[in-house]
Amino acid sequence: MAIQTDKAARTKITAKNYLTVAAGDYPCGGNLYLIVAPSGGRRWLFRYQRNGVKKSMGLGSARLVDFQKAKEDAIDARRLLAGVEKIDPREHRDQQRRAAECPLFLPYATAWRETYSKSLTHRNSRAKLVNIIDNHCKPLHKLRVDEVSADQIIKLVLDPLRAKTDTQRDTRQRLRLIFNAAIADNLRPDNPADYETKLRPKMGRPPKRKKNRSRDRAMHYSDVPAFMAKLSTLTPISVRGLEMALLTVGRTTEILNMQWPHIDLDKALWTLPGEGTETAATGETEGGTGTKNAEDRITPLSRQAVDILRQLHEERVCNYVFAGRDLDGPMSNMTMLKALKEITGDPKLTVHGLRSTLRTWGQDETKFEAEILEHCMHHITGDEAEKAYKGGQALKKRRIVLQAWADYLRPAKSKANKQKPSLKLVAA
Repeated sequence: MAIQTDKAARTKITAKNYLTVAAGDYPCGGNLYLIVAPSGGRRWLFRYQRNGVKKSMGLGSARLVDFQKAKEDAIDARRLLAGVEKIDPREHRDQQRRAAECPLFLPYATAWRETYSKSLTHRNSRAKLVNIIDNHCKPLHKLRVDEVSADQIIKLVLDPLRAKTDTQRDTRQRLRLIFNAAIADNLRPDNPADYETKLRPKMGRPPKRKKNRSRDRAMHYSDVPAFMAKLSTLTPISVRGLEMALLTVGRTTEILNMQWPHIDLDKALWTLPGEGTETAATGETEGGTGTKNAEDRITPLSRQAVDILRQLHEERVCNYVFAGRDLDGPMSNMTMLKALKEITGDPKLTVHGLRSTLRTWGQDETKFEAEILEHCMHHITGDEAEKAYKGGQALKKRRIVLQAWADYLRPAKSKANKQKPSLKLVAA
């Protein structure tokens, strides 16, 4: 590199003289320099500092890149440095050059996800796929699809997930699909995420999933009337959520995402769309995660449930029955759990476990059909062939069950006074 002279430092480079000035380093403003060699060769150079280290990036020959284009490129480089992500312009340029030959993992995986997601029926599955690509696979984002190796997948992605068996398995399976697509697109000859040939020989077998998953802790049904009586004396909105969870046997996420447009108080019906609802104004889906099996859940409401909802309806402030503090969404999924533990004093109880209380009560104390009890919990029993013929909602039968359950939970005062059950807890 030529040594800069005082004359070069004083010379102002313009669109007319940049091809004629003598040898030297000429500052052009905005970190842009014209470097002219004694041999006459001349090039543009962008000088900058990143993390305390001085760096430079060539912007091309001055005989091929004119002065105006060089200034524009220097401005673009400075914008990258000053942006929120503080991107190194030289690294950014190198990635673009590499991506021109073969796409980088992030844009390729994102494009694949947009197509593959169309085959997923539930938004939870789509959200899981987004999380896998955007978060768990983040160390692969800047690598070219054809240069990702099995060692990189193991060290950068799978090893950090060893303590999360299910998450590691899901991530590994999605990576295998992504690289199968890359093979189909002729971007690489092999699949670095193939479990049998690439990963298992180096990682060994993953820990087995527990055959008997721990059940959610729940109250014994004989203790629930006393619990409901206690709830009726409290005012927090989280307490009303616990009451609705017990009366409707709904899942926590379904209770949280209960919305007034889904409730018909006159017909005593609550319809929760399996995939949420699409707003006419924005076209976006709202209503949380929908039902677990992505099917519309129609729940008959008992008289007790309708009474609670009518009271809440008079004080409504937005579409959500159990609105959060910002009123733009439901309250936190920990709100009801915290209330449950504080009221009972048992840190092991879960809101989800309360669902099984109805099932145990129905089995031990009534003659209701097991299938209808399961249907009240939105469990559709039978194999795929049987489910195909079970198109009905069994609303009348479920209404009878849920009303009997509500009458048991909130009996007449004379009966309630006679009941003084101890708070026995069982694993449901």
